[in-house]
Amino acid sequence: MLTRRRLLEGSVAGLLASASGGCNDRGSGRRVVVVGAGLSGLNAALILERWGFEVDVVEAKTRVGGRLWTLDHLPGSPEGGGNVMGAQYGRVFHMAHHLDIALRTPPRTLPSDYFIGDQRITRASWASAAANPLPEAWRSIPPQRLMGKLNDTNPLLTTRAWHDPDLMASDQSADVGLKALGFPKAAIELIDANNSYGNNLQDTSLMALYRIMGEFGRLSGPALAVKEAALGNMRLPEAMAEQLTRPVSLGNPVVSIQHSSSRVQVALASGETLEADAAILALPLPAVRTIEVNLPASQTALLNQINYHKVVQLHCIVEAPFWEASGWSGSWWTDSPLGRIFTRPIPNTPRYNMTVWINGDDCDHLHALDEATCTETITQALWQLVPEARDVTSAGQLVRWSMDPYAGGAWALWRPGQAGTAHGAIRAPTGRLFFAGEHTAEAYRGMEGAMESGERASLEIMRVLA
Repeated sequence: MLTRRRLLEGSVAGLLASASGGCNDRGSGRRVVVVGAGLSGLNAALILERWGFEVDVVEAKTRVGGRLWTLDHLPGSPEGGGNVMGAQYGRVFHMAHHLDIALRTPPRTLPSDYFIGDQRITRASWASAAANPLPEAWRSIPPQRLMGKLNDTNPLLTTRAWHDPDLMASDQSADVGLKALGFPKAAIELIDANNSYGNNLQDTSLMALYRIMGEFGRLSGPALAVKEAALGNMRLPEAMAEQLTRPVSLGNPVVSIQHSSSRVQVALASGETLEADAAILALPLPAVRTIEVNLPASQTALLNQINYHKVVQLHCIVEAPFWEASGWSGSWWTDSPLGRIFTRPIPNTPRYNMTVWINGDDCDHLHALDEATCTETITQALWQLVPEARDVTSAGQLVRWSMDPYAGGAWALWRPGQAGTAHGAIRAPTGRLFFAGEHTAEAYRGMEGAMESGERASLEIMRVLA
């Protein structure tokens, strides 16, 4: 990764040095506005500043980080957004080391037992339990591992070309595709009960699932290699923002953008207007939709068609390991609307962070509730599921990314066949307006996808303005 990065920088240096008034001279006068202070926007801004551009970063929220959000006000500082840095996150690791962000192996999440219907099943007895609905050949596979069977037929184990039009021509909905691949009905139902990569299997691209499972399949020992920032993942974007020459303008949403083949005007809610040679929209698509911007009709139509994953999290604090007296492991996978329950120890204390994590369309009824009612609804369901938790567990923070107008969900989703037609178009520059964000990344997802996309958008600007 470092070798590739140096090669890229050397190539760009040659391009800029050969251009009249090369932008690698400080104070070149070229100005760029970056909209969004998540990892993608901050990475783009840092790269552009490194090559002499004047950069203004504007952010609608009152904090940097985007969908990284460390809940510092809770014991253990759990993550409300991006949880871990995957073993393949080379750009993320490089930036963390460059900025002296201490990393650690995350405290190990306690193993999961299961609730199927109203039946409790220990992880040790899963394969033989009467409530295990899987056929004989599949009974030993725990529910959270069922989707991994896709790697038996995965065309993306040796390539990252997941949105290749030729591959997408054979794409189909995940429920139909899994059935065609021989997944039994019970396995498909369990996958759909807790699908982290789609709101329901009918609207989920099978090729998108192949992409995700292919990433996991290409790694060696990923559970041992993942990291997190020791003091919270928010420390990374905060440190990146501190490196900028100009401070990020926080709490200042963009209301409209006008752009031509040579200039950009960015109007802010504060009444200020920023003029620049180019702008980067480093935002989730639901946030882009809140801005009045003159885009081609075809691109606007595609931007409006991309869905985002629905996630509701309730972060709780556990004072004592209530599960031990009952012989349980401490975390649970359920086929109920409560989703999954992840529990991990808070280092150097007897307490635990517990996160109730609900995915997809099961979030819809919760999104219709106010925050207090939603929190109470989830806690009551938790007490019903594990009554032993009531006296030693307290609710700390409700997180609903779909309710955030500047996020609109946890991450971008792709309908069957959609990525083959939409992925390239939604990230294509128009005039002096460029696009970044994890949904535009070529090879990676998550934090690394965000960093990758900021790098690409900054290089696109340099090619145009040089």
